[in-house]
Amino acid sequence: GINAEYGDLERIIMKLHDDIVPRTCANFRALCTGEQKTDELNLHFLNSIFHRVIIDFMIQGGDVTRMDGTGGHSIYGPQFDDENFETLHDRAFLLSMANRGPNTNSSQFFRAPCARSNTPSAKDDKPVTDCWIAGCGVLDSLPDPVGDEVYSDHPQDCHLDISKATKVLEAAAMMKECGNKLFKEQDYMRAKHKYLKAVRYLDHDGYDPDESCKNLLTTCQLNLAQCYNSLSQYKEAIKFCNKVLEKDSSSTKSYFRRAKAHEGLGEFDLAVVDYKRAADLNPGDKALANSLLRADQLLKRQRSKDRQAYSKMFK
Repeated sequence: GINAEYGDLERIIMKLHDDIVPRTCANFRALCTGEQKTDELNLHFLNSIFHRVIIDFMIQGGDVTRMDGTGGHSIYGPQFDDENFETLHDRAFLLSMANRGPNTNSSQFFRAPCARSNTPSAKDDKPVTDCWIAGCGVLDSLPDPVGDEVYSDHPQDCHLDISKATKVLEAAAMMKECGNKLFKEQDYMRAKHKYLKAVRYLDHDGYDPDESCKNLLTTCQLNLAQCYNSLSQYKEAIKFCNKVLEKDSSSTKSYFRRAKAHEGLGEFDLAVVDYKRAADLNPGDKALANSLLRADQLLKRQRSKDRQAYSKMFK
C-alpha cells in the first residue's frame, strides 16, 4: 500500500520474474516481507519513501537505510552483482533495481518507463509531498478485480472499450456508485479516489462526451468538493467548486460547498459572499440562512479581533 501526505493512494502490485533473475527476485521478495530485518539493519521496504519522481517517466524508492537515495542495503550485503540484462525496458511499468554502475545493486528500485505519474516533484525530482510504503508483502496470486477495479486507474491504460460516450458513462457511473458507498461509510479518502477516477474517465480526450457524461462529470466534481471539505482539504474543495462554476454560474451546491471551504480556511469574508450567492439562488432555505448567519458572526468576531490587535500595535 502506498501512502502520501493526503492519505491512502491504493496499492501497486509488481510481478517478480525469478525465472530470469532469481537472486535479484529473492532480494526484492525478502525486502517486501522484512523476513531478514534485524535490530541493526532495516532490511524492509515498510515505511521507506519514494525519494525520486520524474513525471511521465519513473518512480524510484527502496532506500531502506538513509531514505534519501544515497543509501540502501541488500540481503546479501551492502551491494550485489548484476545477474543479466535479458529483459529491456520496452514497455510501461517494468520493475528494475537502481544502482550506481555495474554490480552495485542494493535495495533501491525503480519502475520505468511509467506511463504516467501524478506526484508533483521539485527541481531535484524529489516529491513535493512525502510518499511512502505503508504496507508490503507477497501475493501468491492476483486477486480478482471487484467493481470498478475492472477499469484501470487511468483511461489511457484501459484495455476495455471507452471510445464511446455510452461506454464511458457506464464506467464512470460504476466508479461514482463505489464512491457514494464509501462516502456513506465516511471513508472519505477512498471515496475521493473513486470520484477522481470517474472524473479522469469523463474528462479524457478519447471520446465525444454527450450531455449525460457532462452532467455526471459535474456531479462527481461536486462530490469531490464535499469529500475534500470532509477531509479538511479546503483548497482542493475550492478548486473543484470553481470547475463547476466555470460551466454553471447558478450552481447553488458549488457556492455552498465553496463557502464551507472558505469558512474552514478562516476566510469568513469570502464565505459570507458565497453563502449569500447560494441563498439568493435558493431563497427560503433555512440551512443556507443559518450558515450565512454563522459565517457573518464569525466574520464580525474576526474583524473585532483584528481591530484590537491593530490598536495595540499603535499604542
